[in-house]
Amino acid sequence: MKTHISRIIFGLFLLGMAVSCNSTPSKMVTIKEKKDGSFELLIHGKPVYIKGVGGTFKLDIAAQSGANAFRTWGGSVASIGRDLEKAREHNMYIMQGIGMTKDSASYHNEEYKNKMRESVKELATHFKDDPNIFIWCIGNEIDLGNANNEVSWSFVEELAGIIKSIDQNHLVGTVIAHNAKALEFIASVCPSLDMIGINSYGSIGQVASMVEKSSYKGAYMITEWGPTGFWERQKTSWGAPLEQTSEEKRLVYEERYTQHIRGAKRCLGSFVFLWGQKEERTPTWFSMFVEHNVEGLPLNGEKTPMVEAMQRVWNNREPEQTAPVIKDFTINGKKAIDNIYIAPNASFTGKVNATDKEGDRLTYVWEVLKEATVLGFGGSYEPRPDRIGVVVTTEVDQVELRIKEEGNYRLYVYVLDGTGFVATVNAPFQVKR
Repeated sequence: MKTHISRIIFGLFLLGMAVSCNSTPSKMVTIKEKKDGSFELLIHGKPVYIKGVGGTFKLDIAAQSGANAFRTWGGSVASIGRDLEKAREHNMYIMQGIGMTKDSASYHNEEYKNKMRESVKELATHFKDDPNIFIWCIGNEIDLGNANNEVSWSFVEELAGIIKSIDQNHLVGTVIAHNAKALEFIASVCPSLDMIGINSYGSIGQVASMVEKSSYKGAYMITEWGPTGFWERQKTSWGAPLEQTSEEKRLVYEERYTQHIRGAKRCLGSFVFLWGQKEERTPTWFSMFVEHNVEGLPLNGEKTPMVEAMQRVWNNREPEQTAPVIKDFTINGKKAIDNIYIAPNASFTGKVNATDKEGDRLTYVWEVLKEATVLGFGGSYEPRPDRIGVVVTTEVDQVELRIKEEGNYRLYVYVLDGTGFVATVNAPFQVKR
């Protein structure tokens, strides 16, 4: 009897070994297409909807706010390793970028191409089994330069093939601007890509229809989105774009997420931009946090109302603490849209109308910067414009200033509530005789 049982157990063991040897290991990350034509992202077999942030700044606040992923735009083995430590600390996934040029000539240059081939081989080999990376993202908006052509996209396809030959655990994708032509190139030239990232701002409401009308039949994510871009906004008579107030941005973030991201049929999630601070036309345009460590500026990377917006939509509940609300901002009684002119050395008054839901005491920080003239392209580096005079901090909602030299300027005001939130607004003006 014992011998018979032993034979049965041994037989079951051999059967299990055979099944194990003949089965294909499941991938860490997959995309499942449903019967209704929608898609679902599966990580370690579990459905995950990406609630992502662009950047690695203050990931503790991102995780506390409801985010489960962050996006990078490139990196070395060493820097990716550091980012993975942050991902593990905050229980987040990474869309790991692989930087690519927007210059078409480079895609005819074997030296550049060989460098990229070796780079993706190294990265894929080193991180092929990492559980916190969920996708390799080859390039960001190469279509914004002169590289939106078959040669460039064919090289993206080649790199995707190299990665997949080494790493079967993670997805491979690319990111484009809101560009229907780029989507068509990818549909015809890049069959190895698992997913497409699309960056869109003021036109985000048109993304779903653009995808549906295209030849591309796969899943997508909104990999950058946020306020209305400076290229989409009204301008003064001298060409200065008019930035939304932080309260206007908050409303826009909530509306765009609830109406155009969450629930979109083929969308697997998004990465809000920018979870951090950067200079792009202004220090505040795309920044979800304000500056810190700027000499003479008493700011410490406080949260803007756009962080509040994401806490609300990610968690589907009202945050316990909210940011100050800016209702109006004028210079000498005029709004930015009115084309504000000031005579040299004439006194002028900046006034902001701000309230706070919790009744917190408000402090106002005022700064005048020259209008930006050294401008980047496609999100490239821009220097902070020069400050005029000194930063002024007040306990009242207005300030008196004067400027001697003719030129184009902006008056900024930061409204702090002492709880870690800050509201922002600025207005361009021109000093001339």
